[in-house]
Amino acid sequence: MPENRSSEAAGWCGGAHYGPDTYISRPWKIDSRDVAPGDAFVAVKGAKTDGHLYVHQAIERGAQLLLVDMDQVGNLLLERAEFAGITVIAVPDTASDLAEIARMYLKKLSPAVVGITGSVGKTTTRELMVSVLKRKFAVHSAIRSFNTIIGCSLTILGMPKDTEILVLELGTNHFGEIHQMVSLFPTDYAVITEVAPAHLEGFGNIDGVLRAKLEICAQEKLKMVFYNADNDILKNELSSKFSHISKLGVGRSQEAELKITEADIYLAEDGARLRAGYAGLGAGVLLEAPLFGVQHAYNIGYAYAVARHFGIPDDDICMALSEFNPIAGRGICKKLQNNSWLVDEAYNANPSSMSAAVNNVILLAENQKLKMFAVLGGMRELGADSAVWHKKIIDMTAEFEKVILLGEEWYDPSLVLPENAERYSTFEEITQVFDVTSMSDSVILIKGSNSYGLKRLVAILTEGSNVY
Repeated sequence: MPENRSSEAAGWCGGAHYGPDTYISRPWKIDSRDVAPGDAFVAVKGAKTDGHLYVHQAIERGAQLLLVDMDQVGNLLLERAEFAGITVIAVPDTASDLAEIARMYLKKLSPAVVGITGSVGKTTTRELMVSVLKRKFAVHSAIRSFNTIIGCSLTILGMPKDTEILVLELGTNHFGEIHQMVSLFPTDYAVITEVAPAHLEGFGNIDGVLRAKLEICAQEKLKMVFYNADNDILKNELSSKFSHISKLGVGRSQEAELKITEADIYLAEDGARLRAGYAGLGAGVLLEAPLFGVQHAYNIGYAYAVARHFGIPDDDICMALSEFNPIAGRGICKKLQNNSWLVDEAYNANPSSMSAAVNNVILLAENQKLKMFAVLGGMRELGADSAVWHKKIIDMTAEFEKVILLGEEWYDPSLVLPENAERYSTFEEITQVFDVTSMSDSVILIKGSNSYGLKRLVAILTEGSNVY
């Protein structure tokens, strides 16, 4: 397959082309600090800053291809002789034209596309799926949670020309976003991991969340959807609509085509592991992966079902899952001193994922005879019912030895804290009162919305003097 070049990409969106006619398949970045030699840099105007201010920094870091607004070429002096070796694509609007270039590049390469959406578990499912599909196919996916139109565009443009399967993650916080993404980047297969309370400021209620997630099914190209068969509103909606799409449910329900027969977590020397059993698709299988939380039995199930659909044998799937590298901030369990275990769930939080994390800590503590502690950041974007959801989490931690709460969400006047809970406004306050040396023989949960930066607390505990 011939390589697509920058002059061709400029033509796709009515842009102008300057400099060498180079290949477009390479890492594309929107943050100049991430640029490495040979990368492409996209100057995007955002709410807080304008990427055009950092074009020269990107060049200094080795960028060889630039996507900039046409009206900025003169201001950036990119026509000067000193920049003759840099390829420039000048377009009317970098954000929308980046997506158009990605759309055309995807159309040219035409791999099978799997799109993953859902209120929880998208990134873990994506990484599990990639790990098993790679046993047989050339697979490409995002290097991080690139689940917006811009993020998907960057992922697609970094796709090698021999890619056979592309795995995209589709996130949303407002109606129409997923519809726009699949209009630009149609998917052959869809995975809907869960429909749960998340981004309620944009969607209003759970019915709004369902409506937003099902936008992934509103496309002609879609052949099959894999979904959570234990979510009644999702199951009912899929069964009554989208008759042109094949459906495969994963869950404990008797109606699930892939039935979860068992799921349990245990501690090994290298951390937590999940063992889950499945029946269906013509076989029964026991799968194991280094993941914390029985809810990941669904994510493993989606990866297994998709891999089986692509003809990957069970032995290869089992091997890939056993060698899986868990993702930082999403349930990694690390051993500290004094027989204490840290559960790193610091990446993000909504009521569904927070409830699951608390329940998993309770289950693990009971199995291993450990005490329970938690540092919980607030859950963002829950709208008018925010206090209700936060109260439910507080109620779930009644048996914990101590719970430290961070963020404004825990200060709602309607929330009455139990004796085992303390709340703080700043991260610095937490570091002054948190003493892991007093938490021997315990499991310590750290979880909250990403904006609270609790990954810093994880780093302090795992990279400092408390690690052995």
